[in-house]
Amino acid sequence: MINNSQYRLYGRTKGRKKKNSDKLYLNIELKELDKSKYNILDIGAGFGESTIKIAKEKKNAIVICCEKYIDGLNNLYNKSKTYNLTNIYIYEGNVYQMIDEYCKEDSISEVWILFPDPWPKKRHHKRRLISESFFNKINKYLKYGATINIASDSKLYVSEILEVIYKVKKDFEWLNQSKSDWDYNPKILPETKYFKKALENGLNPFYAKLKKL
Repeated sequence: MINNSQYRLYGRTKGRKKKNSDKLYLNIELKELDKSKYNILDIGAGFGESTIKIAKEKKNAIVICCEKYIDGLNNLYNKSKTYNLTNIYIYEGNVYQMIDEYCKEDSISEVWILFPDPWPKKRHHKRRLISESFFNKINKYLKYGATINIASDSKLYVSEILEVIYKVKKDFEWLNQSKSDWDYNPKILPETKYFKKALENGLNPFYAKLKKL
């Protein structure tokens, strides 16, 4: 039996201006991953811009959006219908629970974690997703050569991410180690709401790409 207390989620589930947000996406909820498919996990997709871009570019892949923000999931649902994308699935909740319930070993081909909440207050740092324990958790579910894409505009969080990358180097190769390759390129990568917000605030987002060894 799953202990839901271990999958606690933080942050808002609905927009501040809306008292109620109806779920519109029930017909594209997640099913157990098929290891024979090219499965992409988009964690914390916000309003779904990244999920849409990935799904449009890789129509033969299964793209799983793992997110708790209902307004964002509704936006993703509507956009998926607009672009007639049938390869998107949604998991509303904690990524650790999603992995435990729906993933098999060697079933994930790509992971995207774009602009995760930096939880800037020191007492909240333990809520940050990118950690050595996260890599240890997801490692066995990744296929050989699977990639993990990470982006952040928080200098403090980036410093922590770099430390984590160093700690997991025996299991993951950092593909863009050159500092000149760290800049987030919207011509290649999803141009999300949080990327645009970073630019408006004069920030230069950091991007890292890792490959499972």
